[in-house]
Amino acid sequence: MTDRPPKPGDRPTPPQDDDFDADFQAAFKALLDALGQMQQWTNEPVDFAQLAREPDRPVPDCEEEYTFATRMVEQFFTDDVAIGLLPPEARDLLGPVDRWSWCLRHIRCCLIFGWLLCRRPFTFRSFVYYLYRYWLCVRHAVGVSVQSPPTLEERDDFQKLVQVLVSSYRPYLADQLATLDLASGIPDEVFASRIDCHEGDEEAAAILERLLSADTAPLLLGRKAFDSHSQEKWFWFCRCWCLCAIRLGCCLARAQTQADRARCLAFYRRCLRRCFQPLTCDLTSPADCVAEEVNAALSTLAVAVTGTAGGAGFSHYILEWSTNNVTYHASDFHYPPIPPGGGTQGNNPVFGGLLGYFDTGFHDPGLYFIRLTVYSVTGATCVVTRSFELFKQDVRILGVDSFFAMDTSWADPAARFVENVPALCTRPAGTFEASFGDCLTIQGGAFVGGCEDKKIKRYEIALKPGFETICNTPGWTNIWAVDYNTPAQYRFINWRTDSSVLTSVWAPDCIPNPSGTVCFIPPFRIVPDALLSPSCWNSHTGACDLSGLYTLKLTVQATDGSTFCDTQRIWIDNKPICAMIRIDAVPKCADLFVSKFALPPDCSVPWSLPVSGIAYDELIDPILPAVRPNDNFDHYIVKVSKQGGPTIQIPIVGPGGTCFFGTSRVGNPGSTCSPCNPSNPDPSALFGILAQFDLRAVDPLCKPMLPYAVPDSFTIPRGDCCVYTFKLWVYDRTIRNTGANWAYDEWPVKICNDLRPVP
Repeated sequence: MTDRPPKPGDRPTPPQDDDFDADFQAAFKALLDALGQMQQWTNEPVDFAQLAREPDRPVPDCEEEYTFATRMVEQFFTDDVAIGLLPPEARDLLGPVDRWSWCLRHIRCCLIFGWLLCRRPFTFRSFVYYLYRYWLCVRHAVGVSVQSPPTLEERDDFQKLVQVLVSSYRPYLADQLATLDLASGIPDEVFASRIDCHEGDEEAAAILERLLSADTAPLLLGRKAFDSHSQEKWFWFCRCWCLCAIRLGCCLARAQTQADRARCLAFYRRCLRRCFQPLTCDLTSPADCVAEEVNAALSTLAVAVTGTAGGAGFSHYILEWSTNNVTYHASDFHYPPIPPGGGTQGNNPVFGGLLGYFDTGFHDPGLYFIRLTVYSVTGATCVVTRSFELFKQDVRILGVDSFFAMDTSWADPAARFVENVPALCTRPAGTFEASFGDCLTIQGGAFVGGCEDKKIKRYEIALKPGFETICNTPGWTNIWAVDYNTPAQYRFINWRTDSSVLTSVWAPDCIPNPSGTVCFIPPFRIVPDALLSPSCWNSHTGACDLSGLYTLKLTVQATDGSTFCDTQRIWIDNKPICAMIRIDAVPKCADLFVSKFALPPDCSVPWSLPVSGIAYDELIDPILPAVRPNDNFDHYIVKVSKQGGPTIQIPIVGPGGTCFFGTSRVGNPGSTCSPCNPSNPDPSALFGILAQFDLRAVDPLCKPMLPYAVPDSFTIPRGDCCVYTFKLWVYDRTIRNTGANWAYDEWPVKICNDLRPVP
């Protein structure tokens, strides 16, 4: 077998002849003796009558389970057995046992942890329980037993340790969920014997590799013990030894025969020997032409970097990138565990696996160099470099009408454009899916290129009713297309990357002359179809001008025939808003006498003039529930303007009291899918009360009695008349590149303050 450091998921193999030395035989006998004694201990005569009298308790009893594992390990893993199984390099490194006795006690905890963890299938919650027992054991091993109840510092350490477990466990769950999505191919793997009883060993071991990093050592040992012991030159080996011991405990917990146990012990010895392999580094990918891929866990475009970083005294590793193999940068790398990614270095050894992700979201296509540097606790380093060509595939829809806010990442097929709707009167604030209408601009990236003979040929935007995440399903209608054909069209300025306007069209461009003067100063040349100029797609098509839930699909075709796509759900609202206002008391432009409403003409009571009308916005899809964004109505306001004078906004009386905004529809235009006509309403239209105008606002004497401010210049003296115009604005929340979406109507009347002047 090849000599390399231990890799998560390595399976025990049959021992070789050179494994059966005196130390191995002594350890194996101690193991069998310990298991035999424990078996005898568990086979004591059973008094069934006594069992019937015992109270109910969990089965199996957790304390008995822990006691069994502890006794077995103590009887098997004595000092002599532990030292006898160490390779010569470890004995030379460690020195006299009294210097590292705490580490040996710690290793026994690791062995117990592995045994308990693999006795039965585990869940995350049970993993946390066994981690808690392991934490208690390690603290006791280093002489800082946890208080009962734990101190605030101890609670904080364990809480942080659990959070590290969350990050270590999450990739395992993500992998399991991905497997469920591809379950149709699993039976064939079973039939082909590619899945057996060892399935999952590698994933489970990888959780432990991520959990027991250099960062968690202070949380396990306690800060004081860590500061003391981490200065030892052999401290790094204690972690590697612990990982081997956990694997041994797990292996023994599953072993059924003596041959199985011999394999476990032989694997453990090989695991320890591999801890002392020389510092090693290797990069296996990326290489040649590599396409960036959407990494949903990191919400970015990235390239996986794989290889090996480990060996004796491993401390950490660092990845760097360069475009010239001279100047290197350590930015834009995400280190395991993924998620969450990020970090400034890799803290766990990796053997033929993922070293990190190179975040290419803001990098141009072309030649790149990746450098891996592995560091040892002794200061030694191992460096390796390789190059690759980045194939950029920025194919994504990021915004509509320059609106980019999403509830999740653009990489999520179910991501929604969302807006924060503010509180208004009695309406509470909230975050809801947004809608768009009219002539839509679509922003995003539509570009592929970076490797030789592979570049963009064409991109298209298509539309489909409903929510769809699969690009190759039927039912799509193309609404936009851009073809690249000439050298001028392939210029950098025409790349559609990041948040470019995708709804663009080819327009003429001019080329600067050799002297460097701008092109519109002679001499100049006009190049047709050489510059992508922003435009928009008119969504006023189809029934009701295309309204409802739709999915946009962006497809990019490369010159080699390959295609790339992205989808984005979108609500489109082209339903018309209706605004009608009228004063039922008088026709438009007629005279309105204050005395008819000032009954009595007492300033202490309101002189109410009902203002009728319709403030209405249709549901985007009448079949769906009347909730946002389908219910897209926002508010209406009523204002009154004096001819040649000021304008005031009048309050709206509603269920929650008085406010200056109406947040509920009023009336119904009686027609759908067409603008209402205030001058010729539909015969079935229903009018309601928009507001009550208090005519005291026009009287100089009574104006001060109103609960809101009215300018003096808004009033008219008693005995005079003036034209006032009642105005209605109705708004919905549709986002348009022209601004807010609204409708307007007005009703002018001549108000005569015919009240008797006060002498």
